[in-house]
Amino acid sequence: MVLGMIDKYVVQPVYNFFDEVGRIVLFAMEAITLLFRPPLFWREILTESHHVATTCIIPVVCTVAPIGCILAIQALNILRPLGVEKLMSSMVVIIMVRELSPAMTSIMIAAQAGTSMAAELGTMRVKEEIEAQDVMAVNPIQYLVIPRFIALFIMCPILTVIAFFVGMAGSYVISVYVEGVNKGAFLTGLWTYLEMYDVGGAIFKSCVFGLVVAVISCYKGFYVTGGAAGVGRAANDAVVICITTFLILNYFLTSILWITM
Repeated sequence: MVLGMIDKYVVQPVYNFFDEVGRIVLFAMEAITLLFRPPLFWREILTESHHVATTCIIPVVCTVAPIGCILAIQALNILRPLGVEKLMSSMVVIIMVRELSPAMTSIMIAAQAGTSMAAELGTMRVKEEIEAQDVMAVNPIQYLVIPRFIALFIMCPILTVIAFFVGMAGSYVISVYVEGVNKGAFLTGLWTYLEMYDVGGAIFKSCVFGLVVAVISCYKGFYVTGGAAGVGRAANDAVVICITTFLILNYFLTSILWITM
């Protein structure tokens, strides 16, 4: 009985986890291989890029702007008693560029575009549209998955840059017009410690996160089972797995990019 419980609650979940990870890796490898094999469906790429941009820009802005305001308030509360409030913008810009902009943008993209892609591909699987493409000698991964890969790889860094400027705009408004920080000191502090390496690292992280969203969301939708209920589970699983992966992967990326500097 004890062995049966160990097998059911320990061994089997661990086996299922690594089995799922292996399937996702194989799916990603197949997609990356087809990425360099013609044809590329440019209309689909443009359509998916437009979809990601239009559906994610408002959630990204509405999420990052208040965070920039909160960061300004918290940084001032820490630095003002020490008499170094001129360093506030330097602290905020480093945090915003290195961590919050790529992380929050990727989470919003996973919640909005990732779930949409998983649900769309899952519905196509349930309706046997993917099988129909196989019958017509059209590779469904090349036609359906690759455009989504490219769209997320391109749009995630673009939205990350937008998120950075929106977050810093919120921080500027609160600092200068609410808390009374000198405008010149705020703008000067922006560029005191910020380096191009920080910007490049943030863009690299956002590209990686975009690929993570693409791989997990497309995999979950492409191989959905269980009918309409399975489509809902796939969309939910996609966003949960994406966000969990971000949080874990972000630690290692941060360690590689900045802690070893």
